[in-house]
Amino acid sequence: MAEDAEVQEFIQRVAANVKRIRQEKGITQLALALMIGQKSAAFYANAENSVKDRRFNLEHLYKIAKALDVDVVEFFR
Repeated sequence: MAEDAEVQEFIQRVAANVKRIRQEKGITQLALALMIGQKSAAFYANAENSVKDRRFNLEHLYKIAKALDVDVVEFFR
């Protein structure tokens, strides 16, 4: 069974990979948030930085991968 700390580490790793790839592509948090259907950057920024108990769900990750033109598996490496 996965421990809470292990799950949190996994969530943070995925978020960090999303952030890294977004930055490599030169896209702002606001631009990417709007590309995936968010009205503002607030939720997106909190999920990307793993704060306020916000996290990306599978739909978010799929849309982000499409917007960044990467395979979704890149977020899990």
